[in-house]
Amino acid sequence: MREIRCGSCNRLLAKGEALDLSIKCPRCGTINLLRATSPGYEPKEAPSGDQIVCRKSF
Repeated sequence: MREIRCGSCNRLLAKGEALDLSIKCPRCGTINLLRATSPGYEPKEAPSGDQIVCRKSF
């Protein structure tokens, strides 16, 4: 299972797979967006082991 973390404070937001996810961090209030580039998207190598870090939404 992959970890989905806040792009601002690195708090763990979820574990699992997501194709299109928008989640507000309860710690810092940042809206985090996670989207796959295509329905069958599989990253070759996740950063820092098996973690996905969301980018901050403006």
